[in-house]
Amino acid sequence: MKSILLATDLTNNSDRAMERALKLAKEQKCPLHLLHVLPQYRTKRVSTALKAATEDMMRGYLKDYKDASVVKTSVMAVAGSDVHEEILRAAHKVKAGLVVLGLHGKTKIPDLFAGTTAERLVRKGSVPVLMVKNKPIGAYANVVCAVDFSPSSQAALRLAASLSPQASFYGVHSYEVPVYPFETSYIYLETKVAVLDEDQRRMERFVQEEIKFSKKKNKAGIRLTGRVVQGPVYDVLTKQVKHTKAELIAMGSHGRVGLMPSLLGSLAGTLLTHPPADVLVVREKA
Repeated sequence: MKSILLATDLTNNSDRAMERALKLAKEQKCPLHLLHVLPQYRTKRVSTALKAATEDMMRGYLKDYKDASVVKTSVMAVAGSDVHEEILRAAHKVKAGLVVLGLHGKTKIPDLFAGTTAERLVRKGSVPVLMVKNKPIGAYANVVCAVDFSPSSQAALRLAASLSPQASFYGVHSYEVPVYPFETSYIYLETKVAVLDEDQRRMERFVQEEIKFSKKKNKAGIRLTGRVVQGPVYDVLTKQVKHTKAELIAMGSHGRVGLMPSLLGSLAGTLLTHPPADVLVVREKA
């Protein structure tokens, strides 16, 4: 990874994202760039002065973090009306391999970290996005991976594995069997069994392929298990997070099979605005 970009709102809640971004940059041995988006002002003099003051404040914040002493860092304060566009522009400029965000603070400053901004970053950009909810204790130890067998969910798992190679990974695929009018219980059960059998076979292949792939970089390979569970996606993921005590959910954004018909719909809004754990989203490349 060439670099990591942390987009921060500088509120009290932003310390968690700062800590996680610094830990990741330290582990990846790459620079960390801090970005804060300011509101636009008509007067250039005011804008320039505010930009300088904000960057000084950001440098001061960095001194409070132990890992900042061993990570190469830079700070950027930019003015813009479209927050996600400024983040994407900065990510491109520093060649970031990951954008880190934090949940928005309680203050009524620009709504930088609402789910809508994170969704726009995923939809309009190609760089993976990590939404940080919890205070980091160490490297991610347990990771739930939403699997729909698409390239994006595969990419999400592989990125999560590169960020935390020592973690335990739990792949989960959610499915639902629609109920049609006049359908008998026998037909429904038969359909359910067929869907479950097919998805379980696909999950087994997925797990085997990913373990094999991981061993090319690490002889030990990743610790990965897979489950196929019936139920709504959000419910399945949150229950799996609770069961495994996962600190991170890794998911793709443009899956094609059915786990997430539209990541940028209600599921993304719920996960990114009220995440049960940290959330890593990787967009499928065009």
